[in-house]
Amino acid sequence: MLAHRPQILRAASLAVVALVMASCSAPAPSDTNDSLGPAIERNAQQLEEALNQFAGDQPGATVITDAQLRSMIPKAQQWLEDVEVNPSKCGITFAAPIAEQLQNSVMGAVEAGDRLITVAVYPDSETLKSQWDAQAAASADCSRYSVKVDGESRAFHLAKQSVQSTAKLTEGYVVTGSDGKKTSQQLVVRAATANILLGVQQDTNGATMPEHLAAAAETVDKLIEQLN
Repeated sequence: MLAHRPQILRAASLAVVALVMASCSAPAPSDTNDSLGPAIERNAQQLEEALNQFAGDQPGATVITDAQLRSMIPKAQQWLEDVEVNPSKCGITFAAPIAEQLQNSVMGAVEAGDRLITVAVYPDSETLKSQWDAQAAASADCSRYSVKVDGESRAFHLAKQSVQSTAKLTEGYVVTGSDGKKTSQQLVVRAATANILLGVQQDTNGATMPEHLAAAAETVDKLIEQLN
């Protein structure tokens, strides 16, 4: 089913931020011999139909369309520009406005309980591979960083997790955040195959993380099958 307000305001904002974080790193040189496979053509309507089929098996799931996500881009860009990240290299440097960087991609998302699943179809696999390499390098250099927004600071730590899927590339992290009083953890799994970037985010903890990691990999596999 499609997401409706006020659900869409929260879910779409989170989805846009997730897509932007994955798409706005400075491109890195990519090994052309390490191909992600031939591109798959999907327009916004086709992606929405595929996500609706996927969401049909997820109780209470809501689909967020390309148009709905794009309507949230201005707010997402403003929020990201207002955030202070230390060290600064771990923040986002905008080579161009978000709308411009994502104009040639098709986006969609699914909110299922406390899980947020994002999909971006890039114009070609080479562009995606370049962005993947840049984001992987940034994650390696930024295992610890802090974020300050609206006068409040929060420290983060990224712990890489072992995860496999049918995608050409898959990686996972547990992101632990703390404001000095309260600590929370979130599992982030991203996968790339052909020209498709998939992401799964979910609140987690030490006891549930293995189960959530396996479920995220299963979600990636199911979406790849749905999109092929």
